[in-house]
Amino acid sequence: MKLISFLAIFLVILNGCNEKTTPEKESITKETLSKSKDVPTEVKIQFAENFDVRSVKGGYELDLINPSSREVESTFELTYDHSKRGDKVIHIPVKNIAALSQTTVGMLSKLDALNSVSGISKIEYVYSPELKKRFQENTLLEFGDETNLPIEKIVQSKSDLIIYSGFGTELDANGKLKKLGIHSIPNYEWRETHPLGRAEWIKYLGILLDKTEEAKTVFDRVRTNYEDLRWKIRNLVESPKVISGNVYADQWTAPAGNSYMAILIRDAGAQYAYSSRAGTGSIFLPIEKVIHDNRTTPFWINPGIKSKKVLSEMNPKSNLLSAYKNGIYCYSTEMNHYWEMSAIEPDRYLADLIHIFHPDFEPKSTLHFYKKTAA
Repeated sequence: MKLISFLAIFLVILNGCNEKTTPEKESITKETLSKSKDVPTEVKIQFAENFDVRSVKGGYELDLINPSSREVESTFELTYDHSKRGDKVIHIPVKNIAALSQTTVGMLSKLDALNSVSGISKIEYVYSPELKKRFQENTLLEFGDETNLPIEKIVQSKSDLIIYSGFGTELDANGKLKKLGIHSIPNYEWRETHPLGRAEWIKYLGILLDKTEEAKTVFDRVRTNYEDLRWKIRNLVESPKVISGNVYADQWTAPAGNSYMAILIRDAGAQYAYSSRAGTGSIFLPIEKVIHDNRTTPFWINPGIKSKKVLSEMNPKSNLLSAYKNGIYCYSTEMNHYWEMSAIEPDRYLADLIHIFHPDFEPKSTLHFYKKTAA
């Protein structure tokens, strides 16, 4: 039986390879052939630090920058010339994407390109009604944890490209997917510290899908909204103090002073309690110090808990904070919505925080991601 299973998988892989490498089966339009001879319009990257792109004849060169070392980790050739082959050659436009990163799904929705999604990691993490419907209709495949992807299912999905989170090691370390002509690219959007830097990763998807103008339009609108909000609140007199995070393993885990969340709090016209703590990741503090520093702090965001009852069980000293009474807000009530859309909607994220910290500024505005933590 093991031998039969092995042969079956081998034949699937062999057929996949033949399908990928047979020129007669390549779907190349006249428009794509024309673009393969040109140098496309330059795509400017203004805020993102973890990727860069250059226009070259017939497409683009994409540099993925390692967020830790700040060095170029990989360079891919994104080309309209479908006759080119190579480990780092990706044919554009990409037709079928296995989107293992939730933020990728959110950005694809903004590009009206969810039809390009051929697979996801787990349906329980999906917010998109369109993808949920497709999953129920058996037209969208679920691959599970990206550390152990089922190759047969990937072949079945006809995925041309896998975009994964980049949390751990390389997805295709043993090269099985490359042998099938299926590329995998990490998504380092979550390591960007500037909110507009995260949103700018939509340009990277725009290139892959040949939707560069659409991606630029989406990003420009988000940037304008975000910067307009910052401008509108520049003269607010009050700058309330804010604490973020919660207790995990007997220590308070909070954003560092140069982190994504710290920047959002600052741009929302508030004073982050630990803005002076250097770093872009997390800091770890004794709970006694946090209580001492923030007894009168009026706002507490992102405790990761939906209700005060659960919060009190997890963190019995939480009621010693002034914010416990009426100033706790979190996105926990709809986690999938937050993880899928907040990266591409930093303008709405910022609007939420402004409404929380300055409720009289635009009293008729509503919250998009956040809700006040219930009793």
